[in-house]
Amino acid sequence: MNATEAIFLADQTRPNDFEPELKLRWLSALDGQVQAELYDAHLPGPEDGPGDPEALRIPWPWDDIYVRYLVMRIDLENGELDRYNNDALAFNRIYRSFACHYVHTHTPKGVPALRF
Repeated sequence: MNATEAIFLADQTRPNDFEPELKLRWLSALDGQVQAELYDAHLPGPEDGPGDPEALRIPWPWDDIYVRYLVMRIDLENGELDRYNNDALAFNRIYRSFACHYVHTHTPKGVPALRF
């Protein structure tokens, strides 16, 4: 998924008046967090090729996280705290699922890979 697709889907889910540039900043911050917490801490795996330069960092089937994140931020900024809390639960579930998968399929940096 790329940023334009994520913004389109979030806007369909939760119509809002926020500028696309602000939503791009939110997505960039999320990708920066993923980069720092997961990708920079692990060696690349065989599936971590160059990929599409326009694509966001988290691949399918977890890429709905971007829509969930935007909807969550929209609700937070609008003061819709009940909606925000529900969206945060959905976001955290997807993030945890992706992070667990990534950690289990990639070797941490500084730790030698096990050889059998």
